[in-house]
Amino acid sequence: MAISFLDNVTLGDNQLQNVVIQLLGSDPAGVTGKLIYNSTSNVLKYYNGSGWISLPDGQGMTEWQLGDGSSTATISNDQTAIFDAGTGITTSLNTRTITTSLANTAVTAGSYTTADITVDAQGRITSASSGTGGITYTLPVTSGTNSATITLTGSDGTTDTVVFAGTTNETTVGNLAAGNITIGLPNDVTLTGDLTVSGGDITLGGTGRIQGVDTVTAGTDAVNKTYVDNAMVGNLIFQGGYDAVNNEPDLDSSPSSSIKKGWSYVVTDAGTFFTETVEVGDLLIAKQDEPTTLAHWVTVQNNIGLATTTTPGIASFPAAEFGVSAAGAVSFANSGVTAATYGSTSEVSRFAVNAKGIITAANNEAISIPHTAVSDFDTEVDALVEAREFVGTTSGVTSHVFTHNLGTTNVMVQLFDTSTTETVYATVVRTSTSVVTATTAANASLTALITKIG
Repeated sequence: MAISFLDNVTLGDNQLQNVVIQLLGSDPAGVTGKLIYNSTSNVLKYYNGSGWISLPDGQGMTEWQLGDGSSTATISNDQTAIFDAGTGITTSLNTRTITTSLANTAVTAGSYTTADITVDAQGRITSASSGTGGITYTLPVTSGTNSATITLTGSDGTTDTVVFAGTTNETTVGNLAAGNITIGLPNDVTLTGDLTVSGGDITLGGTGRIQGVDTVTAGTDAVNKTYVDNAMVGNLIFQGGYDAVNNEPDLDSSPSSSIKKGWSYVVTDAGTFFTETVEVGDLLIAKQDEPTTLAHWVTVQNNIGLATTTTPGIASFPAAEFGVSAAGAVSFANSGVTAATYGSTSEVSRFAVNAKGIITAANNEAISIPHTAVSDFDTEVDALVEAREFVGTTSGVTSHVFTHNLGTTNVMVQLFDTSTTETVYATVVRTSTSVVTATTAANASLTALITKIG
C-alpha cells in the first residue's frame, strides 16, 4: 500500500535518487503535470491539461536504407543521397524538393490516324505519323432468342457473322437498339456447381434470405438459423456496463425491445434499478426477451466493499503486526516480548506499549509504593496519562485545527484518515503551545493523535 501524502512535498533542492516513475499498462485520468511510464507502449508521458504527451526518446536518425527494388545501400548520418537522372528522366532541385520528370522526345503531341510508331527500350514513343490503308467493317446487329448476331462486312466485300449467345438461367443477351448488344444476368439466376467470390462481399440489395445453408463442418463455414439457435440456448451474453445513476443504457425506463433473454450487464455506477438498489459489481441478467419490469430480471448482488469503522467488508492486515496463514487464519505477529509471567510479591511489571496498544517490551522492577497512595494510585496515573494526550478529528476541510491545550510545542503528531484509518502525511505546524494546524492540498477528514513529549 502506498504512503498517502495529502499536501505538496518539497525536497529543498535536494536530489530524488533511484526513483522509478509510476508504471501503468494504460493512460489514466489526467491531472496537469502528472508523469507516468506506459508499460504497454514503453513511453514516458506527461499530462498537459488536455491530453497525454509522449516524451521523445532523445534518439535521432542514425541510418536508413535506399533501394532500387533489387539492391539497397545504407545512408548514415552526415552522408548525402543523390537522385540522379537516368535515360529519358530529368531531375531538378528546389530547396528540399526534388522533381522527377520524363524527358521530351522528338514526337509532336497530337492525334494520329492509323499511326506508324517507333518505341525505344524504355517504352517511349520516339516517332509517330499518320498512315493509310486497312480494311473497315460495318457492324449491323440482329436479335434472336437470348442471342444477338453481328455481321462483319469488310470494305473488300467479304462478310463474317459473330453470334453472342446467352446461357439458360445464367446470362441473357438482347438487342436494345441497332448497334447495341446487352449482356446481363436474368432476374432468377441458377448456377450448377460452386460459386466462388474472391476478395469481395455478397450483399443483398433488398429484403431477402440466403437459404439452404448446409450443416456446419468447418470453422469458416456460414451457419444456418438452427445452428445458431442451438448454440445460444442457455448462454449469457455480456453487453457491458450499466450506469444505474443515469440509466445508461436504458434498461428500466423505456428499455429497447431488442433486449434478449440471457443479456447481462455489470453495474458500474451504484443507483436504483426499477425499485431495487444496486451497487457497483452487481450483475443484471434478462430472464426473457423484451424485459420491462424488475420481475423480468435476475439481480446477482456483489455487496462486498472495503471495510470501514462502521461497515463490514474486505480488510487487510499489515505484515508487521499480523500473520495470515494460507487458510486465511489471522494471528498477531510477535512483538519481541519474551513470553513469561511478570510481577511478584516484591516486583511489579513494567510494559512499553505502542500507539496501537501492543506491548513491545516487558520486565520486572522493584518498586516501593507508600501505603497512603495505594488507594488513589489508578486515578492519579490515569489523570497523568490523559494530561499528556489529545485525540481530535476534522471533517472535509483543508485546514485542520486541533486545540490540544497541552501547554507546549513539544508534541508528537500522528495523522490518519478517519474513514480508512490509513496513516497520512500533511504539512503540520505547531501554531502555539495549545494548537496544532495541519494543512492538506484537498479536503480531507482526519484524526490526530497528539502526545506531549518530555
